[in-house]
Amino acid sequence: VESRDAEGRVTVRATRIATPLVIDGRLDEQSYRDVRSMSNFLQTEPQEGAPTTERTEVWVFFDDEAIYVSARCWQDPSVQLVANDMRRDGQNIFRNDNFAVIFDTFRDRRNGLLFQTTPLGAVSEQQSTDEGASFNRDWNTVWDLRVTREAQAWYVEMAIPFKSLRFPAGQEQVWGINFRRVIQGKS
Repeated sequence: VESRDAEGRVTVRATRIATPLVIDGRLDEQSYRDVRSMSNFLQTEPQEGAPTTERTEVWVFFDDEAIYVSARCWQDPSVQLVANDMRRDGQNIFRNDNFAVIFDTFRDRRNGLLFQTTPLGAVSEQQSTDEGASFNRDWNTVWDLRVTREAQAWYVEMAIPFKSLRFPAGQEQVWGINFRRVIQGKS
């Protein structure tokens, strides 16, 4: 699922699934037991390169119709979960705890498509251009998302149809991908 080279660069391989995931935020399909999650993430803030303070597990699956990104965001119960806005594309999504994935479908390291949510299931998608210097928050596409919460963690399931994305033609696809989790109570 993931490997690191000698310089620390990570390669992620999405796993093909035969049956689409049920997007209900529960992570209870057999695929989650059969495929190991990715979880050795590093901080960018406040201590760049340090291990994360809260464990986050991520899976990337695909079938003929969609790419699926799922996450289990473990939560220290002593740290207040910040989740207070449900507006689609709301500016406060950045001030809430959140999880996001960005796809660089042309692997140019300059442009990407960002999909983001909060523990309440708020939805935001954006186009990023010029190495993140510009974000188009008015970009909207079709995708599905569900989030559930428990005392120790919150869970994310996303299904993004391939027809909602632009990418090069061909059977073999090599994209850039990045995951981000923000824990406001530790910021």
